[in-house]
Amino acid sequence: MANSAPIPLNEASRLSRISHMGLLDSAADDVLDHIVEMVAHYFEAPVALVSIISEHRQWFRAGTGLDERETPREISFCAYSILSHDIFQVPDALHDKRFKDNPMVAGEPYIRFYAGVPLVTADGLALGTLCIIDSKPRAPLEGRDMSMLEMYGQLVMKRLNNLRNSNYVDQPTGLFNRLRLEEDIMALTDRDNYALVALDMVDPLFLDSIVRALGYSFSQELVKCMIDSCREQLPPDTALYKVSPTRIALLTRHAAPEQAEQLFRKLIKHFQRPLVCRNIPIQMDVGIGVLPLGLGKHDERDWIRLVVSAADEARGKATGWRWYEPHLDFAQQRAFLLLASLADAVRSPDQLSLAFQPRLEVSTGRVVTVEALLRWQHPVLGPISPAEFIPLAEKTALIRSLSLWVLRHAVQQARTWQQQGYAFKVAMNVSAIDLANSQFSDALFEQLAISGLDPGRFELEFTESALCANPEITRQQLERLRALNIDIAIDDFGTGYSNWTYLRQLPATTVKLDKSLVENLDANEKDRRLVEAIVDLARRLGYRVVAEGAETEDVYEILCQLGCHEVQGYLIARPMPPGALEHWMNGERTAKVRELRALGH
Repeated sequence: MANSAPIPLNEASRLSRISHMGLLDSAADDVLDHIVEMVAHYFEAPVALVSIISEHRQWFRAGTGLDERETPREISFCAYSILSHDIFQVPDALHDKRFKDNPMVAGEPYIRFYAGVPLVTADGLALGTLCIIDSKPRAPLEGRDMSMLEMYGQLVMKRLNNLRNSNYVDQPTGLFNRLRLEEDIMALTDRDNYALVALDMVDPLFLDSIVRALGYSFSQELVKCMIDSCREQLPPDTALYKVSPTRIALLTRHAAPEQAEQLFRKLIKHFQRPLVCRNIPIQMDVGIGVLPLGLGKHDERDWIRLVVSAADEARGKATGWRWYEPHLDFAQQRAFLLLASLADAVRSPDQLSLAFQPRLEVSTGRVVTVEALLRWQHPVLGPISPAEFIPLAEKTALIRSLSLWVLRHAVQQARTWQQQGYAFKVAMNVSAIDLANSQFSDALFEQLAISGLDPGRFELEFTESALCANPEITRQQLERLRALNIDIAIDDFGTGYSNWTYLRQLPATTVKLDKSLVENLDANEKDRRLVEAIVDLARRLGYRVVAEGAETEDVYEILCQLGCHEVQGYLIARPMPPGALEHWMNGERTAKVRELRALGH
């Protein structure tokens, strides 16, 4: 039987380095293949191999003259070679007690001669060998041949390091990549004294707009300018890592948070000035996230995610920098969970539903419109507020699916009420994405045709933000809808630009005052004057005015005095399922109307 080689004293470090260098998972390399062919040719050896010694196997990273790609470590000649930094030679294996019974000596490839030079890292870890093998015994290598084998071994090691570096360097920027960052963190012996810092240099959407306006080459040059500008503010030996197209990371050692924050203040102040690229000034929007590596026991796979989360929060809240806080990460993970679950909810028969809130006409006490409001009952988390999941959906393509779901069910419910003799309209909200092309309008026309609903019994509410991206396309879509006698309401009016110059050109029929303008009318004189001016101008331009957020009798009375046509809010009724709304319409509404009409007069 073969005698297994002893285990090196630095085995754990050696195996860790093999793993981090990716030596066992790498594809074939033409350069290494060419080197072993040169070695075989020079030494006139039938077999030449680059062998990496792992925990239980030896793997042939490159080779010539041997079909096998691996063998057990216990029968490996190379396992002996890594025990020393000198060339290991076996002139005749049949006369060496360590190998005479080795199956690779007694059988294929019938090894008799072996010479291997260890492949050693700069810090002294032998990863494997470059070896030559012959099926005939030979005299030991001497002099020039020994030197040549050592030089070939050095050449192999240089190539392995180059391959490693290419795996760890982002080619467009020359920065280290995420893989190298993770390895460098793992190599820290006093990790608790370090913090991982991520610089979110610019909003990715803004970078996309730069690509569209100035081209991809400019955006690439801008990223390099960002990196160079950042380097100017950092100690010269600071290693930078690219972790996303617009984010770079670094490791900082500090004794106290105050020391680190001096650097962050310096960076934020520096990037408050526009960055000049090709003589074009570009305003940066930097957010810095900081994760103390000694804070908790985070999985190394989470380091970058956590620090990027903190950087996103810092830029989004314009705080400059932000230390990682567990509750922020919880919010990020919840947002991700909700988005993932929302896609399933759209397909589920029982998670999504509609509630309807009535709008009361002040002059008659009639309910002229009910607003369809989306509700989500998560199977595990319970009810999820629309204020939480709608903004998340609006950042993704999911908002289209949600809008189409609401459209189908709102039209169906409006058709049911039409058949039952109710005279009110059903209103639903649409997003800016819904009005960016004809997809939503086409779907609405199709639903109206299928259901037989009178288009005059339907209303769409859109916010002013829908006009910001592309006013012309939005106007075209609204005109298509209005041509079918569908009412159009401008929702949340008073919170956005409220630009009458273009709003008056839209085919809208209604202006809905935002709740934030209405709720303090009885206590805030400025709000009252503002609402009075908006109502007066809207009425002059022919809009119907609806006030949202009426929750007290005093506010309702003021809205009536200011001339609002309709009022919506908890004082009138809360959002209700269809059955509850029908019950309210047939009973409680009458008493509520009498009560409110007394206030209004």
